[in-house]
Amino acid sequence: MDKKDITIAVHCDEKLTGDVYNVLSTFSYGLLKGFKEIGVNAHSAAECFEKNINFNMAIGINTTGINHWQKILSNNVTNIMWTVDSVFAQNFKAIQMFSSYEKFIVFEVTPADLQAVNTYLPTLKHGYIPHATDLDFWKKQDVKKENDIVYFSSMIDYEEKLQELKETMPELVYKLMMQIYDISLKNPNLTFWQIYQAIKASCDLNLDVDQYLLLFQNVSSIIMYEQKAKMIQALADFNVKVYGNGPWEKYIKGNVQYMGACDVRESVDIMNKSKISLHCHPMQLGLGLHERILNASAVGTFSLVSDSPSIKAEFNDGFGYFNHATFDDIAQKADYYLTHEDEREEIASRAYETTKNRHTWACRAKSIMDIVT
Repeated sequence: MDKKDITIAVHCDEKLTGDVYNVLSTFSYGLLKGFKEIGVNAHSAAECFEKNINFNMAIGINTTGINHWQKILSNNVTNIMWTVDSVFAQNFKAIQMFSSYEKFIVFEVTPADLQAVNTYLPTLKHGYIPHATDLDFWKKQDVKKENDIVYFSSMIDYEEKLQELKETMPELVYKLMMQIYDISLKNPNLTFWQIYQAIKASCDLNLDVDQYLLLFQNVSSIIMYEQKAKMIQALADFNVKVYGNGPWEKYIKGNVQYMGACDVRESVDIMNKSKISLHCHPMQLGLGLHERILNASAVGTFSLVSDSPSIKAEFNDGFGYFNHATFDDIAQKADYYLTHEDEREEIASRAYETTKNRHTWACRAKSIMDIVT
């Protein structure tokens, strides 16, 4: 089938505000635009339903448009759900509900889920495709870089959460969770599945799907927030501005400022005005990428990121890298790149070229059409 014979409906989020990191609502619009840029007949799902436009495939981010999935699949039309996090971090029940439908497909944002999904959702059709960015939305502006370092992310009181789990979990389950937790903190580039397989082999452990979900969601979430806090605390002597939801005040110190939450349009302006954008790669996206580094690269802002193999393999010398097991080198790296402007800008330009050539929504739309056709 040629792409000119295919009509695609994109489930779109109606709002451009809110969201945890304030970018998720732009994904579906970026994807819709990407399809149109490569010459595909694509519309929002809402337009298709309103104007009775027949389509061959529907696609959306997370559970956007889920109230239409049943009807779409029942009409023998392919419906693709593209996750923004690990399958096991959120929306698992929704995926499980539709996993047996022949025309239901999940695009995972991390290849670290592949084996676990094969184990726990054996009928699901799925594969890895990373997210992308919109160079027209995340547009480079000719403005002064007035912010030294910025970080866009949410926070929870992870210490309180750990204590709550200790008090409510069965003792053996809590001990197992903490064993995985400690291994992961010391070896942040291992995936949850890899750690589970190692422990499983050594102590005859065999988790069912609910047990796997319980441990995955708690371990990966709490570790992510602890790593965020440690990263920011290691930069206490620097002028860092943190944007996002949650009790950041509990974890920042020194010169770090908590700026509150900002919506996606504000974050584009702030990112443009910043010399360095931080990214600590979360466990649940192991072996994958993250939209934060793509968006920063799109506006030409230098990213200082955790030394994650999947990021380094894709961007090589397009970023600065720090150790996210100890964070003992991040201050030195931040100081170096703040004081070496020409080198910082040269590195950022390499990341921009990689992003422009390989990580736009049009690039992803082409990959999807290659699969479909």
